[in-house]
Amino acid sequence: MIIAGGGSYLVAMIVLAVTQARLGTPLFFICAGVAIAAYACLLASIWREPGDQRRLFVVALLLALAFRIPLAVPSVKPDNDMIRYLWDGRVQKLGINPYGVVPADAALDFTHTDETRHMPSARLRTPYPPAAQLFFRFVVTLHDSSRVMKLALLACDLLTILVVWRWLIVSGRSEWLTLAYAWNPLVVLEIAHSGHIDALGALWIAASVFWLTRGRTALGTVAFVLAVATKLLPIVLVPLLWRRITIRDALIGLGLMVLLYLPFASGTDVFAGVQSVVQHIRFNGPVFKFFAGVASPEVAARLAVGLGLLTAIWCRWKYRVSDPEGWAWPMAVAIACAPVVYPWYLLYLSPFVLLRPTVPLTAWSCSVLATYVVWETARQGGRWVVPPAVLTGEYAIVLIAAALTWSWSRRTTWGQAP
Repeated sequence: MIIAGGGSYLVAMIVLAVTQARLGTPLFFICAGVAIAAYACLLASIWREPGDQRRLFVVALLLALAFRIPLAVPSVKPDNDMIRYLWDGRVQKLGINPYGVVPADAALDFTHTDETRHMPSARLRTPYPPAAQLFFRFVVTLHDSSRVMKLALLACDLLTILVVWRWLIVSGRSEWLTLAYAWNPLVVLEIAHSGHIDALGALWIAASVFWLTRGRTALGTVAFVLAVATKLLPIVLVPLLWRRITIRDALIGLGLMVLLYLPFASGTDVFAGVQSVVQHIRFNGPVFKFFAGVASPEVAARLAVGLGLLTAIWCRWKYRVSDPEGWAWPMAVAIACAPVVYPWYLLYLSPFVLLRPTVPLTAWSCSVLATYVVWETARQGGRWVVPPAVLTGEYAIVLIAAALTWSWSRRTTWGQAP
């Protein structure tokens, strides 16, 4: 079943790459559907204890690599976020603070190439935190190319596979669960196909948990800070560090955070881009919409962070440091309450969505892909709004999965992973 499913998955990714089907088109959804079906079959196999079939495991990992290769080959489209990554890295090389300028400024025309001149976010300040900015600069220093940026993000993805594999072994779980990350269609599509900086953040947070599990608390703290400074989402996981790191580790982490922000902070509001998102951008966030309507966007944003922190406090009490679900649920709650819920935001969860108790999050990682229909309707002049039927279907699938998981847990002792 694994080989057959992997073969169909690979064919779907090749078709997607060769045709360069746009996000949200019928062909895109067909290819994504094939990948989801193959992924579901894989999960059914690995959760049934596949046993000692080392050769089959290696083949499955090689298939995971094969899924990514054809998607990494096509050139990056002008509307891709990687174009902004490229420009942010380039202006840093030129000695310009990316937080203090916008790409549309006529005085900065010399910073553009044909590739970056018409980026969709040209009039917006960058929302990407300092660790992401330093990554952009590093990649541009290697080579100023969107293709190299894409390959660098793919390298982060492959390193995450390695980290998850080592973490599972260290924590006494089956290495087969590595495939729950490596085969996840969301991961494959959002990194190898679309190339999002969340790939770097997912690597750092996975590395943090790996080092914390091994008792390397200083390294775990450093990786955690880098994850937060790549995208702010993991800040809700801070309660999980309580009594798992030392005061010395915490001081190292605070010092690193200051060092990351300090070079960019002179006379510039480094959070202006994030504040703009909270104030003005909405997508696929029904919970945030409700609370923003009842109170205000600021209150709704604080509620999202607060609920994520409360979930983390509960997970700190309930789960061990090596339990994947303890790291997944706080971020999932925060994302679900956010003003913007793009599919790639779930990449931060993906290294921890491995076991049967996180089936609702597995379901969400697949159902959220349906929101790409907005990309196609927008190209045809439609509004940048998730259709009610798609929105209902996306979250109904998650709720159904949650109900089934709860029902199964009542009859079965989940115990440790197979």
